[in-house]
Amino acid sequence: MERDSIMYTIGEFAALGHVSVRMLRHYDAIGLLRPAEVDPFSGYRRYDPAQLEHLLRVVELRDLGCSLDDAASVLGTDDTSAALIAVLARRRSELREAIDQERARLARIERRLTALERNNLVSDLITPAVEYRRIEEVTVYAASGVAPGGEDVSGLVDRLLPPLLDALQTSGVEFHEPGVFWYENVAGTDDLRVWVSWIAGASAQTNPAWEVVTLPAIERAAVLPYRGDMAGIGRAWNELTSAILADGAEPIGACREVYLESEPLPQSEWLTELIQQVR
Repeated sequence: MERDSIMYTIGEFAALGHVSVRMLRHYDAIGLLRPAEVDPFSGYRRYDPAQLEHLLRVVELRDLGCSLDDAASVLGTDDTSAALIAVLARRRSELREAIDQERARLARIERRLTALERNNLVSDLITPAVEYRRIEEVTVYAASGVAPGGEDVSGLVDRLLPPLLDALQTSGVEFHEPGVFWYENVAGTDDLRVWVSWIAGASAQTNPAWEVVTLPAIERAAVLPYRGDMAGIGRAWNELTSAILADGAEPIGACREVYLESEPLPQSEWLTELIQQVR
């Protein structure tokens, strides 16, 4: 009975942490914060006062936008301070990136509103200047992977490029820039196959580390140069598609990205040619 007198019921514990009883039950179910005792007959949960610090830590991290996995990594280590610093440092980087993206989005809205107010435009989208031209056939050394649901394409690219580059450099084959990326829908799914490549030399060599792919010529392609980081490339693609439709053309087939200027430049200065076959 002495131990029971210093234990909290789930309701008391929830009130002290300013969380719901439902949330505590969820934390128990996922193993994040289990009660110190569970009555084998009634199923009542009881929490030790020492667990209150853990609950408050979870509440704090959630308030800062950290995940439950982050909270688990902090609670599950002996070096709480180091784990907390690592989690918060990463969260700070995420927030800074999100703020930068929102500032850039705000700037685009401001420019759009200024243009609308100045010119009394009625079109929904600003259509960029697009060039229509023939794209020549090119043979590349390529690697590919599948992005489930078409998500996290940039992360997949980051995983594909280093081993491909390392294999090409180690083998001694002739290859050169620009890098060429293209994307294909995986039949019957929502997935996207992502291809990354560099242009092969005069005599392409086979190797298990890459595929030799000849990208066919495109008789008529809509081409839009985009200078900026990868965070904005989706918007540039939307602008290109809008321009194609405004010109009375129809996009068909897989699209390509040709990285004319990239590393060692910062991403904000990269120059990418967006290429879409049209008819």
